[in-house]
Amino acid sequence: MIYKLRVSSVLLKLLLIGIVFNFLFYFVTKTFNFEVYLISFTIIVVLEVFVFFFKPFLYKIVILENSICFYYRKFLINNYFEKANQEEISFSYKPEKGARGSEAEELRFYIRGIKIAGIGRGFDGWTKETLDNIIEEFENLRINEIE
Repeated sequence: MIYKLRVSSVLLKLLLIGIVFNFLFYFVTKTFNFEVYLISFTIIVVLEVFVFFFKPFLYKIVILENSICFYYRKFLINNYFEKANQEEISFSYKPEKGARGSEAEELRFYIRGIKIAGIGRGFDGWTKETLDNIIEEFENLRINEIE
């Protein structure tokens, strides 16, 4: 089974954040200059995309017969993957505290007890339905869940 992140949904969310921020900028300023608006929108979106894609992010999970592969990308160009036997993998899905005390459910993956990735928080592009399907698949494979 293959589970994939939709990069287009991440980019769409980042664009929407840029639009909302620029509308706020438009309503706060006393004079409206369309060129300044376009320049600020471009800078905001470019910075968002750069910050999001700067660090490696999990974009695909492939569940094979006896192993699981976690595929990562950095800057949308560099690809690499980690492969582990199902016995070495564990996961957790519970509310986690983020920066500034915000709490959201995060699906975390561990290989031999070491966290390798966490998905499902904020604007990372993974849908709740996909997370539920991954959890169900892991439970069917009897992969250890950490409480």
